[in-house]
Amino acid sequence: MKRVSTSESQTMTRTGPIGRVARLGLAGAFAAPLASIVGPRGPAQFRNPHILGEPVAWFIHTAVLVTFIILVGALAAALGGRNARRRWQLGAVIALVAAVGSAAVIGKTTQGAIWGFPLADLVWWFDVLNLIQLFVAEILAIALGTPGCEIGVWSELLARAGRGTARSEDVLACVFGLHLLDGWEARRRTAVRG
Repeated sequence: MKRVSTSESQTMTRTGPIGRVARLGLAGAFAAPLASIVGPRGPAQFRNPHILGEPVAWFIHTAVLVTFIILVGALAAALGGRNARRRWQLGAVIALVAAVGSAAVIGKTTQGAIWGFPLADLVWWFDVLNLIQLFVAEILAIALGTPGCEIGVWSELLARAGRGTARSEDVLACVFGLHLLDGWEARRRTAVRG
């Protein structure tokens, strides 16, 4: 693995072929649910209340919400330093709760039901945009060799543009354990060379 400087203060180890293949698999894992919810009817398919009883839909909503909060924290840390992470994440949660609450009130007032337009549409758009973001992040992480969680690619791109510092998102933020795979691959490469 070669080391590439992404900012004056930080040097990152690039991922190897195994890490990139794992990221390609994850890109496919993000593309599958995206393909299942994007269709000719768009957000209208989410308006049917039966979606609320589907465990797969709840899994997707939860996973997307968690990765969104991690993304907000990663961007906050890259732009405003580590201390900004929790404030931005709290602000994102408050904004999401306000948006969901407002959509529910509007739906109840105008349609007579909480679930439907606009709440179902809001959830659909949130899921779709975040799944697209995750897919694109994986593809960029493969191309750039960004180590750690795929969300770290956005802070690397900000650093390359001179708008923040590149930070590898790892530890608890990397839900899929890519940081562990990258570490193993780096140790393996070092052992083979040494």
